[in-house]
Amino acid sequence: MNGFLWVLLVGYFLQIEWEKPADTKPIFMADVNVPTAYLNHLKDSLKIADVVRDNALKTSSFRARLFDGTIDSVNLIGTGFSPDVLGQLSRQTVQWIPYYPPDQAQVIRWKGMVRKGEMQRVSGSIYSSQKQVLKLRFGNQTLDSLSLRAGLNDFRLEFPAFALGRSEVELVLNQKPLDTLRFFARNPEPVSYQFILDSPDFESKTLADWLGKRGHSVQLISTISKDIRNRVSINRAASPNVFITDPANATNPVVKKAAAQGKPVLFINVSDAEADCQTINQALGTNWKLKKVSNEATVSLRNGIQALPYQLTDAINQFGVNGYPVAIQKTAARIGLSLLTETFPLKLSGDSLAYDRIWTSILAQLQPSYPNQIQLEAPVFQGVPFGVHFNNLTTKPAKVRIGKDAVALTYSPINGLSAETSYRFAQSGWHPFQDSLAVYVEESSEKPVYGNRLVSDYLRARSVENSTQKTALQRQFPAKIPDWIWILLFIGSFTALWIEPKFRI
Repeated sequence: MNGFLWVLLVGYFLQIEWEKPADTKPIFMADVNVPTAYLNHLKDSLKIADVVRDNALKTSSFRARLFDGTIDSVNLIGTGFSPDVLGQLSRQTVQWIPYYPPDQAQVIRWKGMVRKGEMQRVSGSIYSSQKQVLKLRFGNQTLDSLSLRAGLNDFRLEFPAFALGRSEVELVLNQKPLDTLRFFARNPEPVSYQFILDSPDFESKTLADWLGKRGHSVQLISTISKDIRNRVSINRAASPNVFITDPANATNPVVKKAAAQGKPVLFINVSDAEADCQTINQALGTNWKLKKVSNEATVSLRNGIQALPYQLTDAINQFGVNGYPVAIQKTAARIGLSLLTETFPLKLSGDSLAYDRIWTSILAQLQPSYPNQIQLEAPVFQGVPFGVHFNNLTTKPAKVRIGKDAVALTYSPINGLSAETSYRFAQSGWHPFQDSLAVYVEESSEKPVYGNRLVSDYLRARSVENSTQKTALQRQFPAKIPDWIWILLFIGSFTALWIEPKFRI
């Protein structure tokens, strides 16, 4: 027995290990929100013997199999997994099978910070139980809408930011609010507009006056007679950023030079749509195509405004202005074309809000590149890191203030005017950003949007981590004799040593 005890002591101090193959059969784990009917469907289609719920992690036997590596692969089903659950799967290969609850947004994103007048874009996906309408609503006003089909839909809604400071709109499905989208609207940067027209008209004068009252600089150049031009300036600036003209000036050297330099150009006062489109196409290399929708001289749109009886045909490099016969094509510059005939009657009738909405929506698509741009994707969730990107910086600060902290910036090695940083908020609600801005932080919740974000970020981080590891090593794990077996062996050995002399007597 003395020899056996010495062997036991040597084995204990050496802690001999060996490689044991892991169980390559994946475990399917569903969160509590996934209905049993859906799990039964997965079992039948994927030939799965069994699915465990995430509360199985509360049992010591299941946790032991995870921690010692016996379970090699876990397939997650659903989105309701907490950070604690995900943190216990660090040794496993993890895959994900999303579950889409009907009539709830699965993924959604929007700009957490915009400038007033800039287009706010909301995109995502939703599983619709039937044909219905998805809307963005501010109070009783619908900002944009989209018809959904039954099944999984990708959506994209947009509207111009219409107010300064903290703003919020509702995402509504068939009159049922799904979510509240909060963002911050910064002060707009003044833009310099130049009008180049063959003859002065009330439509362009009304638009120029409206732009001037909003703090922009305007130059209005019109031809009164041969070799005589009239020049009117409002809030005069050095050089124009955006050009507004008519089709007759498409060949104007100033217009062609502006387009060649990448400056936005908008064509208004279209009269003969087909001939004017051909003129613009030949002069600036665009590809405008029309489809006639009526034999009338003009057609009426909402708010009583008039437009030419044509529809702009879609193109790959073209995007429209929602609700209006206006579109922008991306060539060397952004070239806009409006088929609206007259909008100034709205001003004359006192409907300034409708007039503001029309031209804010159109001109938001033609804004030049602003200095000190801040790109912050919402929603930002409590406890989840988020990134902030800065572009066209006029100064190069080392840090920015987010919340109560000064956070260091990392500058791009390629572009010295671009920088980025990341941060994590511990509390929800509005938080200060730099000196006069703010960012809204959503509460951690059981909504699919939060769960999708959490699981996708987790899998993205795991994929980067696992890309540096050899997959062959993931199929084996080290095994050794458990401590409780050593304790039993030592107790048995000492008991035998104590009993052995008695048997000799």
